[in-house]
Amino acid sequence: MVEDLLKAGHLKQYIRPAPQGEESPRNRGPRAPAAPVRTMINYIYGGPLDDEYNSKRKRQRLLRAATVREHVSSIRPGLATGSTPPIDGTIIFPAIDPTRLLQPDRDALVLTVGVRDYDVKRILIDPGSSADLLQVAVIKRMGFKPSSLENPGRTLSGFNGSSTTSLGDVILLVYVGPVILNVLFSVVEDLSPFNAILGRTWLHGMKAIPSTYHQKVSFITRDGQINLYGSQLAA
Repeated sequence: MVEDLLKAGHLKQYIRPAPQGEESPRNRGPRAPAAPVRTMINYIYGGPLDDEYNSKRKRQRLLRAATVREHVSSIRPGLATGSTPPIDGTIIFPAIDPTRLLQPDRDALVLTVGVRDYDVKRILIDPGSSADLLQVAVIKRMGFKPSSLENPGRTLSGFNGSSTTSLGDVILLVYVGPVILNVLFSVVEDLSPFNAILGRTWLHGMKAIPSTYHQKVSFITRDGQINLYGSQLAA
């Protein structure tokens, strides 16, 4: 198809012209051997060519967002070495305890969770998020420099199409009861009022079920069901 387009006179903007002084094969006499003509087709940018994509910076940002992690850390996301693994099983939510829950019960599920060597408050449990997010102020408190993060500049999109740019990725140990996970966080600036958001990746790794109605996250280990209760005051 490309050859037919070239013969029809199309794609000229992607053809490297012959160097000056080199005779075109079609103008050579019969004594010259007919060498095959090779053309160079440069990278063709696809997609709409409107103002949203016409700047080099925006194109580079979109390409970075579509690129799989370029650097593979020696620490992989998932169950940490020596941790108690969560198991599959039947999770039971009993009737709510009116002495434990503030009424009316319409609050988000906000927990305090151990991250690295810290107890981090105001962590939102959000099953609608496909990414685990961390406020940049938290990693600064832990002694990390934002410039040391991996894969900066990825675009994170919200449910309504709005987007924010990640400062980079970091893998941190998250302690919940006897289960310890290496969690890949995308670090952002504008996460307030939360210090972190734990989404589906963490929930699936924990094999956990969240319930805003019961204000807790529950999962099972070989020692039985473990319940993490949220803080309605923080919510």
